[in-house]
Amino acid sequence: MIQKDFYKEASIAFTGHREIPSEQQNEVRERLKQAVILAYKQGKYRCFCGMALGFDLMAAEVVLSLKGKLPSLQLIAVVPFKGQNCRWNVSEQNRYDLILGKADKVIVLSENYFKGCLLKRNDYMLQHSGSVIAYFDGKPQGGTYYTCRKAWKRGLTIVNLFHT
Repeated sequence: MIQKDFYKEASIAFTGHREIPSEQQNEVRERLKQAVILAYKQGKYRCFCGMALGFDLMAAEVVLSLKGKLPSLQLIAVVPFKGQNCRWNVSEQNRYDLILGKADKVIVLSENYFKGCLLKRNDYMLQHSGSVIAYFDGKPQGGTYYTCRKAWKRGLTIVNLFHT
């Protein structure tokens, strides 16, 4: 029991929107990098990523880019269903596959897509994390809203990198 709580407190989950305006991507990436470094300095070294397009893949790439500087940092890819990327364009599929190949651990929650599987993935990440790094615009709709609302109800720390 103590071991599990330790891992939860040492873990962060990422959640964010699929769309990040292209003119803001470098700034968001830099804020994300600083947030991961700060979390690491606070003892959070396990990073759960849902591997969706947009913020998730950006977060995964940031974690991977920091592994040389932050030796204990881990990327745990939480895939909601096998073939999650099958409808994406080829360049995003290649990006996804590259990230999965470099992840410290890949957890596939279901063999097939089913209604609600993306939310189940988000629940899994929250169950295993003590805090959240988000890119959330504040609108009460979608998976990012769902995840931030649940994290808030659980009393998890949420660092929101969204700026208008």
